[in-house]
Amino acid sequence: MEKLILKETKHSPLVVLDPQTGVFELKGSSFLDNAHEFYTPVIEWLKEYTKSPAPKTKILFDLNYINTSSQRMVFDLLKRVNIMFKAGSQLSIEWLYDENDYDLRDVGEDLLSFMDFPYKIIEKVS
Repeated sequence: MEKLILKETKHSPLVVLDPQTGVFELKGSSFLDNAHEFYTPVIEWLKEYTKSPAPKTKILFDLNYINTSSQRMVFDLLKRVNIMFKAGSQLSIEWLYDENDYDLRDVGEDLLSFMDFPYKIIEKVS
């Protein structure tokens, strides 16, 4: 499997999915007009990855903004990760939020609370 890298833009996050290390990152802002178009290749990549995942998978969400349509797609992404967890994969999930950005913290809590895997919500202190 090839590494997937989507470069950060003004409206989309940096996405790095590395099957060799099992480290996945989503970093930046996600306020896309067509979140489905952006996130579908990421979800498709994850579907392939779940067939033969790394021994440990770490997913890091370091978003500073996420709109509603992006939240729906991240939820779909998390459902795919949840399938991986139920199949026995070791996961480490971290949702970072900027100090005092309780809205983004709450979004993370809301999305992750529906999943079976453990996760950490971490405040970044400046």
